[in-house]
Amino acid sequence: MILKSYLVEQNIEILKSYRATLIYGENNGIKNDIKEDIKNKNKNLEILNFFENDLLKNDLLYENIANQSLFAKKKIIFIQEATDKIFNQFEECSQKYNSDNQIYIFANNLEKKSKIRQLFEKDKNLAIFACYEDNERTLINYISKELKGFKGLTGEIINLIIDNSGMDRIIIKRELEKIKCFFIEKKISKNEVFEILNIKNNSDFNQIRDSALTGQKARTNKLLSETEISNDDAIFYLNILNYRIMRLHEIIAIIGNNKNNSEEILSTIKPPIFWKDKPIIMQQLKKWDKEKVKKTLLEIGEAEILMKKNYNLRNDIIIRNLIINLTNKASSSF
Repeated sequence: MILKSYLVEQNIEILKSYRATLIYGENNGIKNDIKEDIKNKNKNLEILNFFENDLLKNDLLYENIANQSLFAKKKIIFIQEATDKIFNQFEECSQKYNSDNQIYIFANNLEKKSKIRQLFEKDKNLAIFACYEDNERTLINYISKELKGFKGLTGEIINLIIDNSGMDRIIIKRELEKIKCFFIEKKISKNEVFEILNIKNNSDFNQIRDSALTGQKARTNKLLSETEISNDDAIFYLNILNYRIMRLHEIIAIIGNNKNNSEEILSTIKPPIFWKDKPIIMQQLKKWDKEKVKKTLLEIGEAEILMKKNYNLRNDIIIRNLIINLTNKASSSF
């Protein structure tokens, strides 16, 4: 049975109606939230965590899913990093399923022809839903929900949180926890948000990004030479680049052939652009067109795959090379 992730997020209890649930996709932030919500709703139950490889090696799946004992406690079973390798064992065990247990299987992207995906989609007693990457709208809704009841929360602050996170829900969750702990009276101050989100720590890289996207070669090279780009933070920096390029792609599509009115249109775009970013975005729009943006988004996607598949690579060098390529593209004529 195919479900929608946003409906599950609204009411995690609906999953109890199914014998097992398969949760797949690239958005680890949503998967982590679902997992945490399940734990919070079932604090009185035993929770077991397994990785697929451990289950396959030790035949623990049958023991924990099918075996039933008068003295056994109701359990929640999390199976991590699942693939089709677990299909045969799960199908066999599910025939002797102990209904006292709740089973949640987490996987990365699964193709349509995946056996385990097809099993969960076709069986009305099994639930499955995909966790796709967040967009601005889903993150705005997420932040608004998490900070419901806080006074002083504005579109500008929400946009600031999203921009500072590189559209990464896991980072946003950490930032929201800081906000909740700091503003205990539920009254948010914009100036204090600036401080607790460590925006100053990211300002150097934002300057590099903006100078690159406006084609300022000398300034970009100077900033790169003066800034340490941590290998561990490379994915975060990549997300910051990707977010700005996606934003430009969206704005270019909205403006269309109305370039003479671009500044006026920019002021009406929803969600609103942070006021400090408007002048620099106007400059970047003069340097980028639809084709450049599309090609760059593909390059950023390839860079992300390269980083995630090869842990021994110098990710900081990949980021630096990407920035240099962005600068060259921005400085060239359409």
